[in-house]
Amino acid sequence: MKRFLAQAGLVLFLASAGEGADRVHAGKGSFPDWRALTLPTEATLAWIVPLPSRLAAIDREGSFWLFEIGAAGLRVVGHYGEVGSPDAPPVAVRLGGGEIGVAFTGRDGRLLLWRDGSLRALDVGAPLSPLTAPVPLDLSGRGTDDLLAVAKDGGLLLIGGLPAAPRVLAHLEVHALPDARLAVGDLDGDGVPEAVVLTDPTARYPHGILGDRIEAGGVTVVEARPFGLAVKGRYAVPVRAVFEDLTPVLADLDGDGRLEVLLAKSYVDKGAAVTALAWDQGRLVPLAEGPAFGLRHRWTHILGAADLDGDGAREILTVDTPHIAGVLTAYHRKGATLVAEARAAGFSSHAAGSRNQDQAAVADLNGNGRPEVILPRQSRDSLMGLELAGGQFAERWAYRLRGTIASNLIIADLNGDGLLDLAVADAQGLHVLLSR
Repeated sequence: MKRFLAQAGLVLFLASAGEGADRVHAGKGSFPDWRALTLPTEATLAWIVPLPSRLAAIDREGSFWLFEIGAAGLRVVGHYGEVGSPDAPPVAVRLGGGEIGVAFTGRDGRLLLWRDGSLRALDVGAPLSPLTAPVPLDLSGRGTDDLLAVAKDGGLLLIGGLPAAPRVLAHLEVHALPDARLAVGDLDGDGVPEAVVLTDPTARYPHGILGDRIEAGGVTVVEARPFGLAVKGRYAVPVRAVFEDLTPVLADLDGDGRLEVLLAKSYVDKGAAVTALAWDQGRLVPLAEGPAFGLRHRWTHILGAADLDGDGAREILTVDTPHIAGVLTAYHRKGATLVAEARAAGFSSHAAGSRNQDQAAVADLNGNGRPEVILPRQSRDSLMGLELAGGQFAERWAYRLRGTIASNLIIADLNGDGLLDLAVADAQGLHVLLSR
């Protein structure tokens, strides 16, 4: 698995919901011993992605920005007005020869690629969905990425030839949600990457918490190889439920080296529950599930899975009803049941109606050997790092923003010193916290 991730991801510069979509980051930082850099911006940044010593961003109007992280602070080094879709995050891509560019989707579904200080609009042969982001994959192992993307027609596109002659190498019909975010990992341990995508749109649960009233009736596993895509398996939700999610979380819950699929499953009559699916004998099957709320239109936001307390077992981390009580919850698996072992109220990892599920993360930012859950308070104007100790969540550090959180949360080594840093945008500007 580590070999595949090293190929498929930009290990230091990938956005927080990259391959696997598990928002858990390796490494450590020095928080709260940080150097705080703040830059007021004329626009509200919706999405940010890390690059070497830079950040790329899309604002709420679809404009593309580039920021340099220097010794003197942050500064704007590039701006292209209203070229992209505000719903489509940018992604860092490897273009060969050590060059890193930025890919994102335009309002009209064309692929946009920034490289060498210029921005190009590319017609690859089929329009992309403007509501989601492509995923970079180095399928050849040569240090050059292809892109896997959701098409406007609900299919999956494999796009190759970046940057010289970009074109669709494969088109596979899967009936994907138009705003589905792809998660990529090795589900069966054979070394070949699979993409997991939410599919089969249905209106049978009109909650609308994730941007529209269409949810997923199933999930599809697609095998990706050079020049080809193939459906490997599907799982359909019972008709009295949906997957109320955009991004599957892939995590190894039992330490066997194979990834499980975590999703928010919402029942028509009793609201959301955390469910885990496993790949077994060539198909996805239910592995474990937590309790449902008991009331319809109550949602849970799955953050990821990590060993927070050092006992060797991963806890599944969620924020239950992030728009109401905001209860951070750690679950452990007991057979076919997920059991809550710790809770703390007063947090908000998601804004109602937003497609951004990446405003929380897990990482050892204080460097003490145990990861913290990093997420906003319920007021959404400050970030906290919470550690699980003695069966309770304890605050380890906090950072006050100047406004309400607006972008995804980035955890990465932003200045190349080997330590984890943090970047986030609020309604007033861009914040970067550099570990010392």
